[in-house]
Amino acid sequence: MKTLLHSCRAGLLTLALALGLGGPAAAQQRQTFTQQFAGSTVLLTSGDTLQGPLLLHRNEDVILLTMPDNTVNTFSAVAVQSFAVKGQQDDRRNYYDDFFDSRSGYYYGNPYYNMPPRPRRERRDTSLVRVFRTFRWNHDNDYSDFKSPAFFEQLSGGPNLLLRRESLIERPVYNNPMYGGYGYGMPRTMYYNEIRDAFYLGLPSGNVLSLRNPKKDLLAAFRQHAKQIEQYAKDNRLTFTEARDLAFIVNYANSLQKEPKP
Repeated sequence: MKTLLHSCRAGLLTLALALGLGGPAAAQQRQTFTQQFAGSTVLLTSGDTLQGPLLLHRNEDVILLTMPDNTVNTFSAVAVQSFAVKGQQDDRRNYYDDFFDSRSGYYYGNPYYNMPPRPRRERRDTSLVRVFRTFRWNHDNDYSDFKSPAFFEQLSGGPNLLLRRESLIERPVYNNPMYGGYGYGMPRTMYYNEIRDAFYLGLPSGNVLSLRNPKKDLLAAFRQHAKQIEQYAKDNRLTFTEARDLAFIVNYANSLQKEPKP
């Protein structure tokens, strides 16, 4: 009986892994993420300034810049001081803001039911100028002193800068067999892509402070004015999780003191 029970458990585990139900490791996977922009101005560490259409490889922290003669120059973050871009040209892969937003009215137990998913709303303004700066970063490895140059998007004014890094995450959707069409009553795993924001605080010293828990970590960084900042967010109905709201909060925090203590 015990042997049979162990065999059944092993079979269920194998089936779960095959269906993508293998726990947190299978719940999300980082995808290759590139963004294309119609125009850019790039300031190199050499002091040179270049302009042209730009392709940003976010995972690798590399940009490809198309020159007026149609040649393409490749620059890693170590060669770039900052760059500004506008005119984002989406690759039509329809990224979701989040799971609950994407599923509302767009499918009924079946991803991509009869309508395409809603693209991320904040990307519609192609005239928006976005600024990226290079910081040396430990890649969120708190146990390592090694830092390498990486691109961060600047979302606020200074002297302490709200920074963001975006990554593309593939998430599964497990479908109930009651919605049919999959045969033998077995659920089918399908996937959707989601853009995930990670926030940081760029300090005047050049260091980068990770805001893993934006509210807790930001209030700790500006601990002397934490109560004022929290009250400001409450009075203005600002959250500590949305990029736009968080930028307002950091700008306010900057008005209260010049530099937080990390």
